[in-house]
Amino acid sequence: MNLVKGLVLTVMVGVMAGCNNDDTYTADVSAINLVNGEVDVYWQFEKGHEEMSLTDKSGLLFGEKSDEKMLVQDDSDGNVFAFYGVKGNSLETAIESTRFRFSEHADYVVYTFGRLDNDSAQAAQLGAVKINDDEIASSKYRVIIFHTYVADMGKIDVYVGDEKVAENLEYGDTTNYLDLPIERNELIVVKAGQGANTQNPIAKATLSPQAGDIQLAYITSTSENEGNIKSYKVNAAQ
Repeated sequence: MNLVKGLVLTVMVGVMAGCNNDDTYTADVSAINLVNGEVDVYWQFEKGHEEMSLTDKSGLLFGEKSDEKMLVQDDSDGNVFAFYGVKGNSLETAIESTRFRFSEHADYVVYTFGRLDNDSAQAAQLGAVKINDDEIASSKYRVIIFHTYVADMGKIDVYVGDEKVAENLEYGDTTNYLDLPIERNELIVVKAGQGANTQNPIAKATLSPQAGDIQLAYITSTSENEGNIKSYKVNAAQ
């Protein structure tokens, strides 16, 4: 799993960043908004004394993704990158600052999920994932699937077609990255213990990958024709 847990949870995944000759640490970062309202994501640096909007203060509506930005930190912050969320383009904090340890030099997506104005397990929060851009076989695509649906849904199982690829995923967790033939593109999500053929799956959608694609697939509330899955191609620009 390449999910990067916030340091406040004391769980970290990834290689510790090295310090280059200029004592700087860099990461290419974009943001995705999956909460129930407009949000902007800010990067905090220089021990929280400086900050920058990842959307140039444009904000993100539900389902939108920002362009990628290269973030550069000096040795005062090292390889620990901090982000927080605000409502729309206001200065009202919607998601408290969360810190992630990033590898040097890699691509990441920081994403919001949950619900605004909620103080339960469903409260809006930030996650981060490292993009696995290792070589992919010419006939395959790569996908990772996130349980960002509803906190009280409980554990879920994930199928690709009739093959179970993950089981007992808890809210906020992800599958591993999966390298799949492009014709294996039907995602089915059910409550843990149910089969792929259940009449009322939590989510069901057909992706449209091309060979070599890297996709992030989030289980979340969507319009009916999206099947409760939002997917994003995140290959580096060619």
